[in-house]
Amino acid sequence: MVIAQDTSMNELAIIQEQWGMAKKEVVGAFLDLNETEAAAFWPVYDSYDVARKELGKERYGIIEDYANAYENISDEQAIDLTNRAFKNNIAIEKLQMQYYKKMTKVVSPVEASKFMQLEKYMETVIKAQLKGQIPLIGEMEGARN
Repeated sequence: MVIAQDTSMNELAIIQEQWGMAKKEVVGAFLDLNETEAAAFWPVYDSYDVARKELGKERYGIIEDYANAYENISDEQAIDLTNRAFKNNIAIEKLQMQYYKKMTKVVSPVEASKFMQLEKYMETVIKAQLKGQIPLIGEMEGARN
């Protein structure tokens, strides 16, 4: 199994495939920001995106570790990987809550909510694409029998 190693490239490729443009362009097209709001929003977005990408790299590390272990995964590895995945998901949620609050200070709560809706939608599409490439524990055993 091949799991790509560069988080930014994976997400970029999926977004490009789904929407035909870069993520920032999708966000800009979706939000209805005037010039003043845009000037205030984009620095907050850029800061969010840097932090989100770090958590994305962590998520890909978990996926890579799983890919290396899933055929003969031990109880200890299963516990470790599952707990790391839980912690990563919680960290992403906390980051989004933190930045939603920051965004509501620079744009209307409706626009900040629109951004978070779009972010969650894109996140779901990306996760679905990735999960489709990752076998479940025991799935490969069933295919061999």
